[in-house]
Amino acid sequence: MALRLPLSRSSATSIFSSSIHSTRFLLAKSEKIHLPKKKKRLDEVCLERYQQYSRTFIQSWILQGKVLVDGRVVSKAGTPVSDKSVVEIKAVVPKYVCRAGYKLEAAIEEFGVDVVGKVALDSGLSTGGFTDCLLQHGASYVYGVDVGYGQVAEKIRQDERVGVIERTNLRYLSELPQLVDLVTLDLSFISILLVMPAVVNVMKSESTLITLVKPQFEARKSQVGGGGVVRDPQVHQEVLDRIIKGVEDFGFHSKGWIESPIKGAEGNTEFLVCFQRIPKAT
Repeated sequence: MALRLPLSRSSATSIFSSSIHSTRFLLAKSEKIHLPKKKKRLDEVCLERYQQYSRTFIQSWILQGKVLVDGRVVSKAGTPVSDKSVVEIKAVVPKYVCRAGYKLEAAIEEFGVDVVGKVALDSGLSTGGFTDCLLQHGASYVYGVDVGYGQVAEKIRQDERVGVIERTNLRYLSELPQLVDLVTLDLSFISILLVMPAVVNVMKSESTLITLVKPQFEARKSQVGGGGVVRDPQVHQEVLDRIIKGVEDFGFHSKGWIESPIKGAEGNTEFLVCFQRIPKAT
């Protein structure tokens, strides 16, 4: 028969205190072991680790199954990814941060525009395709203006040769730190002719203008078809004639135009026109 010996008050207190301390220790140890790992969306992780690529490219590659997480293909941009995971992109690296770069490149080559050492204004900056093209063709500095915010690829935003000016409507741009040798325009939802007073104000007397003409934003509403697409070649020509004459009225001479090698939004045919500013007689 087991004897039940009475516990002294000091013994009971000691055991109870020891028990509490043990419990606290075990809880603390358990919490330390099970700390949750930090996770972010896959597209956010890619943008942080591959800052030279735009969000558009990143999300497209994810959908195409060209992004691997710890060796496995993940095709959903919102998939949570640990900060310790290995993320790889198995895709052909584009020449420019977005498709627009190839459009401007075609115009530079067609019209023999010398960009080396030039200071430029690129309006309609968006992701930065035109600016990327200008830099790769030797521009010394580019002022990138856009009415939006947060769209610029990190590669462009962090380049010391680029001055990003966001939340700014070109139509109301009063000045730049210096006059520019070259202006490139890739505008949407506004006519080129409406921004020309501001454009002329920041250009040197001898300078070049290359503008992307988007008929869907220049034609009359009755001329724009379903889905915002202008299909009629006669409307294309009418728009080109009006824009060319309108820009020339600001003191420019047209060097010609070409059809963009890449279609615009919704498959719209677009055009690139090159102008040379005519110096005023002194």
